[in-house]
Amino acid sequence: MTCHEEEEIPYDVVRDFDLMDGGDPTTPPRFSCEQCGEEMYPAYYKGVHGQEYKLSDIL
Repeated sequence: MTCHEEEEIPYDVVRDFDLMDGGDPTTPPRFSCEQCGEEMYPAYYKGVHGQEYKLSDIL
């Protein structure tokens, strides 16, 4: 979100993090950017509980 760098994270990895997360289902699984260290937001991801997350919704 900060440096606008894009990083491909395999779907299986994102899904596994989603399955392990017992937190807020309105928040997608997030990772730290390798460039700036800030939090990244998925361009699009449909969570394991059916919630859809789109970067375009928060911009």
